[in-house]
Amino acid sequence: MVDNFPLAKHFEQAAADIKTHGKSMNNDDMAKCYGLFKQSNLGDLKDNNVTEPSFYQFTEKGKYNAWKAEEGKSKDQAKQEYVELCLKYFPDDVKKNYN
Repeated sequence: MVDNFPLAKHFEQAAADIKTHGKSMNNDDMAKCYGLFKQSNLGDLKDNNVTEPSFYQFTEKGKYNAWKAEEGKSKDQAKQEYVELCLKYFPDDVKKNYN
C-alpha cells in the first residue's frame, strides 16, 4: 500500500492542523469533519456496534448522525474528503505542505 502513504500522511497532518486552524469552522463543516474522521478510522457505523443515542442526547445524537451520513464510503475516500474539507480552513503557508 505504498500508494496510500501520502494520503495517510496528509490525513494525520490534517487532523493535527485542524485543531489549530479549524476554529472558524462552521457547524455543518464541523459535523462533516467529525463524520469523515470516524469513517476514516473505523469504517461504517453499523460495523462498530454503536447504538443510536436518545433524541435528548443532543451532542451524541449529532455525532452519531454525522458519522451515519458518511456510511458506505471507503476509509480512503473518507480520508481524502476529510483532507479536502480541512484544507478550506488552512492558511496558504499550511496548504503548501499538502502538495
